[in-house]
Amino acid sequence: MIHKIKYFEADKLQHGVFLQDVVNDFLAEQGDRIIAVHPVMEKTLLVHYKEDF
Repeated sequence: MIHKIKYFEADKLQHGVFLQDVVNDFLAEQGDRIIAVHPVMEKTLLVHYKEDF
């Protein structure tokens, strides 16, 4: 198992795309491999997840 981190920044999204929608899609893809989701700043989220190799 490998512990990975993915940053989601609202400022880097296209106009009209919401950060919460992007993160929800990622969480749905990862399923039970999510470890934690942390807000880092006003418009940034950090997601900890695991991958099996």
